[in-house]
Amino acid sequence: MKSGRAGALAAAAGLVMLALGAGTLRAQESNDEGRMRAPSTNSDGPFGRSIVPGVRILTVGEGGTYIILQDNTVWEVYLPDRTSTVGWRDEDFLVVKEAPVGHGSYTYELFNGRTEEKAIVRFEGRTG
Repeated sequence: MKSGRAGALAAAAGLVMLALGAGTLRAQESNDEGRMRAPSTNSDGPFGRSIVPGVRILTVGEGGTYIILQDNTVWEVYLPDRTSTVGWRDEDFLVVKEAPVGHGSYTYELFNGRTEEKAIVRFEGRTG
């Protein structure tokens, strides 16, 4: 009788493990094939729409003081970060996001994909 009960418990444990394994597999299959999705937010950027996640530099002006992006937005660089941005080039790819820590009106951050440098900036408007 003990061996029958032990066998039944082993079989039940095996079914539980199989069910857990299948559940895990289903969870892995449903995560969009491994791609990560950005959280959906409804916050608007400084010009009434979502902040652009990435864009190329159109021009760097006044020794790294101003960055004009290809979407025609103009960003003024926080003074201590201008030593980095002076070396940024036209066509560099930037990620634009809210800064984790702002400095007065400088509340955004640009991340340069080529140099892997960050700069705190403030939105100055649009050209043209």
